Amino acid sequence: MRIGVGRFTQETNSFSPAPTDLDAFRRQGLAAGEAFDLRERLAYGAIWPFAEIADARGDVELVPLVKAWTGPGGPLTRAAFEAVMALFARRLDEAGPLDAVFLSLHGAMAAEHHDDPEGLLMEMIRGRVGADAWIVAAMDHHACMTRRKVAAADLTLGQRTQPHDQPDTGRQTAELFFRVLDGGLRPAVALRRIPMITHQEQFLTARPPMKTWFDLARAIEARPGVLSVSTYPMQPWLDVEEGGWTAVVYTDGDPSLAGRLADELAACAWELRHDFMRQDSVPVAEAVARAEAAPRGIVLLSDTGDSAAGGATGDSNVILAEMLRQGVRRRALVPVVDGPAARAAAAAGVGATVDLRLGRTLDPAWGAPLGVTAKVLHLTDRPVDTGGHYEPYSQGVAALVEIGAVLVGVTEFRGRQMMMPAFWTHLGIDPTDRDRVQAVVVKTASNFQYFGPWTAEVIRVDTPGHTQSRVAAFDWRRLPRPIFPLDHDALPSAT
Repeated sequence: MRIGVGRFTQETNSFSPAPTDLDAFRRQGLAAGEAFDLRERLAYGAIWPFAEIADARGDVELVPLVKAWTGPGGPLTRAAFEAVMALFARRLDEAGPLDAVFLSLHGAMAAEHHDDPEGLLMEMIRGRVGADAWIVAAMDHHACMTRRKVAAADLTLGQRTQPHDQPDTGRQTAELFFRVLDGGLRPAVALRRIPMITHQEQFLTARPPMKTWFDLARAIEARPGVLSVSTYPMQPWLDVEEGGWTAVVYTDGDPSLAGRLADELAACAWELRHDFMRQDSVPVAEAVARAEAAPRGIVLLSDTGDSAAGGATGDSNVILAEMLRQGVRRRALVPVVDGPAARAAAAAGVGATVDLRLGRTLDPAWGAPLGVTAKVLHLTDRPVDTGGHYEPYSQGVAALVEIGAVLVGVTEFRGRQMMMPAFWTHLGIDPTDRDRVQAVVVKTASNFQYFGPWTAEVIRVDTPGHTQSRVAAFDWRRLPRPIFPLDHDALPSAT
């Protein structure tokens, strides 16, 4: 059996002013054919576990197609999407006949010219491999599941936890696919749309309300005749025509059962809708004061409005400005994406004192640059090693500068490491030293696990920006209406 393997992942923030071009993929992960290592063991990778299970069978040949991945950001440019599509088409033609294609996708990707580029990719692949070949996809559970995606694929499977466990998703997908194949099972699918979006503050699956919904999915999955259940609380900054939460159920040849179970999941999510909108974040001034006054130990300050993990630009200076205004005396670490400031620090050199205008160079809608005088402590332009979480990638010129008790990591390009210790070790300091570091700003609203062993407290900070918790403040133009919480007359509906 010959299985083609491909990856096309990017999470789109429709409101970000920084589009995602082909260079963003080149900096973080673009390869085709034999240059695409299917067995590279990454903590954030679904492909190597699939390959591991396929290899163990002894009757499978895996054919590398294309790897194209980058971090969250603005919509894909048309040129970037068409370039990746052309790579896939060429590799499919070169590969010869395939019995199946396994895809690692995010599911919440949008392009400047199309709401569902992943669906278009799946349709193109279907057209090339034929109706008899299998198309199987592992998805992020913050995906926007569309009719096009579900129709083009034979099986799709979403992640089961937040924080995500991508290797588990790869294993689950492989085991499901080969169980269906070996058992001669006939997947029947139901997709249910839930007319709601919610902010990201209640997305963690270890506690209610999200745990309640995901636990129900696992209980339904254990019932007779059910192959898989995926629940998709779509990330809340995707403005597309089929946007909203979804549930997808596969049964063995019983579409009516799939539909009833999908309805049960949709009803549960709808019942919990107000719980999902509970906001835990606090004002910036309160958050900074709490972190400064906390007992010794690392306090994570979650910059909810500027979550680079959600596609925001990473250039907010709101928390930094408040730290300087309050005159914090204990060591704090703040990441900021600012190409001009990073290059100015590099030109001044290590040891120099330099006047900078920090932040808001990519997204001026939420404020102005902050004038500061800083000392340059460290410079680098090497790729970032994330310790096996992601592939090494370039963040361009990076500088560590000191402003009083605050250390600012200034980078030329955005990167997901802005929520990881690797961001700071790359700049020459240990961010987990609890004797020296009091507070660390992380550009995420939910991925706190990387600092887990050293964290004394997590404070969600109610900051403005294109991932802020006030979802009604976004300029929604394509989202289907009515929808909760934007409209009072939103009602649950079926697809």
